[in-house]
Amino acid sequence: MVSPFWQETRVQTWRWFLHSRRRPIVVVSGLMQPIIWMTLFVLVFKNSMSSVLGSDLTYLDFVTPGALLFTAFNASLNAGVPILFDRELGFLDRLRAAPLADRFSIVLSSAIHIAAITLLQCLVIVAGTTLLGVRFQGGSSGALLALAALCLVILGFTSLSLGLAFQFRRHFEMLAVVMIVTLPLIFLSSAFAPLERLPDLLQNLVLLNPVTMAIEPLRLVYTRADWSLGAPLAQSWLGPINSWHFLLGLLLFNLLAGLWSRKVLSRKLA
Repeated sequence: MVSPFWQETRVQTWRWFLHSRRRPIVVVSGLMQPIIWMTLFVLVFKNSMSSVLGSDLTYLDFVTPGALLFTAFNASLNAGVPILFDRELGFLDRLRAAPLADRFSIVLSSAIHIAAITLLQCLVIVAGTTLLGVRFQGGSSGALLALAALCLVILGFTSLSLGLAFQFRRHFEMLAVVMIVTLPLIFLSSAFAPLERLPDLLQNLVLLNPVTMAIEPLRLVYTRADWSLGAPLAQSWLGPINSWHFLLGLLLFNLLAGLWSRKVLSRKLA
């Protein structure tokens, strides 16, 4: 028999999907945004990056993993905005007043919905770039590593976003914070330019960015058939950095984000 908590979570998750079905323009725009970004970046930077990438790798090959991570990061960071709309419309107060088995189902249902929509967006990018000639080189084990990197980014930034949603009272306050955070995290990463093209100081700072921590292993398995978790991907002041280091960094980021979000939610949902 399904527990009351999972019944509540299932019903509320279905509610979010009904919202998406009734507002298809939101879903369509979310699917089109990464395609537009990729098109613009390829058109602008494809010639300037040829000398760095070499003859075996096109800029579209290079930027596809970055576009996947950009999509996962951007969608996850906005995960808390719908909850703020619920608060402004008074629906969140109704949920909090309802005899729920566990109020955590309110945020879990939103997280499940955002994760599903985000993975759908990533599948659209994969399908579109495959039609354009980009091939995934990492095999089945590489696909698992790529999925793990995407899921860690989605989980970590969704936790942060849901925590922020209960820190603000109006959606435009959170949107302002999201806009401030998004551009530095994306452009101070290796999403659209190789680490070697960044100044020395920025190269070390960029390695602390969770977006870079996910992009580098994902790009490794996307572009190389002979990939290895121990293969050096970057050079820092502490020495060579490989996929293991980046994955451990992502796990630490998720742990910190989860602990902070749990502290906020336990206080606000009490």
